[in-house]
Amino acid sequence: MKRYSSNKTGCHAKRRLSDMRLLFLIILLTTMPALAQSPRFSGFLQLDKRYNVGGDSLTTSDFYNRLRLEMSAPLGDRLYSFASADLRFYDLPRVNSLSGLEDLNSEYPTQLSLWEAYIEVYGFLLKNMDLRIGKQRFSWGTADKLNPTDNLNPDDFSDLVNFAEKIPIWAVKGTYYLGDFALTGIWLPNLVPVLLPRNAASLFLGDQLANFRDSLALPAAQPQNSMFAFKLSSRIGKWDYSLSYFRGYDDLPVLRGVDINLRNGGDLTGKLRLAFPRIQVVGADFAAEFWGAGFWGEGALFLPEKVISTTRVGSQTFTNVELSDRPYFKFTLGGDYTFPGGLYLNSQWMHGFFTERGGERLHDYFFTRLEKKIFRDKINIALGGALEIAEWQNLGEQLGYGFFPEVAYLAIDNLEIVLGTFVVSGKNSTLFGAWETADQAYLRAKVNF
Repeated sequence: MKRYSSNKTGCHAKRRLSDMRLLFLIILLTTMPALAQSPRFSGFLQLDKRYNVGGDSLTTSDFYNRLRLEMSAPLGDRLYSFASADLRFYDLPRVNSLSGLEDLNSEYPTQLSLWEAYIEVYGFLLKNMDLRIGKQRFSWGTADKLNPTDNLNPDDFSDLVNFAEKIPIWAVKGTYYLGDFALTGIWLPNLVPVLLPRNAASLFLGDQLANFRDSLALPAAQPQNSMFAFKLSSRIGKWDYSLSYFRGYDDLPVLRGVDINLRNGGDLTGKLRLAFPRIQVVGADFAAEFWGAGFWGEGALFLPEKVISTTRVGSQTFTNVELSDRPYFKFTLGGDYTFPGGLYLNSQWMHGFFTERGGERLHDYFFTRLEKKIFRDKINIALGGALEIAEWQNLGEQLGYGFFPEVAYLAIDNLEIVLGTFVVSGKNSTLFGAWETADQAYLRAKVNF
């Protein structure tokens, strides 16, 4: 009886905390516009139904729907504020005891967060200087989502279909404009780690032994562990370009140590210790348009710290280099073009996926997407594909591939209904091969308001 009462109390406490967060966000999004000149409300409602098709049977995926509420408000000529709330709500209940039947959040799980919230000041201290403070998203790089220079915001891998998404982070951003040049400086007080898919961390971190516990050490919340970045951007003729520098931490953890215990039956148990390595990134990018075609490219030189893991088995200790301090280079090259008749083509070559580290571990990825609208632009048919090459020698054993077709209904303004699949496969040495069991079919309806 005591255990039942304790669980119920914990459920009620979680529900009260969720209600308090929702109340806070409602107050934030409704009271700030009262001070504004012409506040604007916007957002979207996205309903997703996902099915796992990569296993032996068809199952419903425990995936979230999404409600985004946004408020933008100019407060005079020199002050601007923006805030957004992100509510993710799931279809599948997470009830495993009778006490869970008393908790609304267990039967209808929700995740509520303040997505972005910042204040921007124009002409701060100097006429040509702008200042932005708060939780914000920095979109660095010119490539189409596959940006090796975009390292300030943590990766959001919670939706595998949209694996290039990012999460806003608290920061201070200052931008100074001088003619055609813009110099941006950003200070990030602390690291925010990557967000991984539910129950699918192995898709990005590799399989861990089931009998092993893990501990994750974040950098201490101290000024010397804060991160910063600079970017200089400008334009020459038809060419846009920028140079950038980032000093901070990788948002994906790396193994620091393993403590192994041997049971009498021969089973292995123990503990994995993980932490986040420091990195420096020097980047450059460009974008241009010629003859109606767009071209872009960006590259990033990564300067990682050396990480040596320690494995303890009884009284014995072994070491292994998990991450070398040798610099390595990632890049993306691509372009797009709309042919006569409305056929759209987008192609990119990405050297080094977001999670790959070390020069010898970088794979090559080729992404292509064809789109064509039919029936007076009411239907959009998209055929997407990807090819992964882990090593150029012995290609037959080093290939991965993906197929991403979609059909979208666009006949009503602000409404999009999409039916699509996300199917990948490949050899064991490839990333797509590791994702093979994560194949999905999905139906998505999205309304923008």
